Amino acid sequence: MKCQNCIPRQMSQLGTIAQTTWFCILIFMHFSCSIASAQIGTTETVPTPVEDEGKLPIHIESDLMEALDKSGVVVFTGHVKTTRGNLVIHSDKLEVFYEKREHETETKRAVKKTVATGHVRITHGERVGTGEQAVYDKSAEKITITGKARVMEGPSRVSGERIIFFINEDRSIVEGSSGAKVEAVIYPAE
Repeated sequence: MKCQNCIPRQMSQLGTIAQTTWFCILIFMHFSCSIASAQIGTTETVPTPVEDEGKLPIHIESDLMEALDKSGVVVFTGHVKTTRGNLVIHSDKLEVFYEKREHETETKRAVKKTVATGHVRITHGERVGTGEQAVYDKSAEKITITGKARVMEGPSRVSGERIIFFINEDRSIVEGSSGAKVEAVIYPAE
């Protein structure tokens, strides 16, 4: 004897899977933040001007993705690599926080901030930033690296308690702490 409730339950499960898949597609399509990066392998990328990076798609690779729609969070864990143009970020975990916005007949998800944690490595061109956590704040257009924060460009380097990049201003601030001062080693250009 067949279960009369099985077909509606299976259809409901398929609907949930379809919603989650569609949500993931929307996150990738509407992910509107600039994230720094590191290019690995033999794939060659053409440098993209910073002002054009906001128009490029985001590509995220990880071992696992979990969408928590009620909480407004998507969590990527395990060997996370996020790429946008010539910007890439590597981390152990990436959390994408978003808010739902009603737009005419559809609901869109707008990214508020992202938090990368664990062995964070950010590269943009010759500049490489490392730390234990990097927070991207969409409204302020800034990335804050903490936890043994360090930025290197060629042989030059700077380190501190916290490094803040203001994306649209091409400006950064390095802060020390009571226990550790800001340290910079700068080699003159040849």
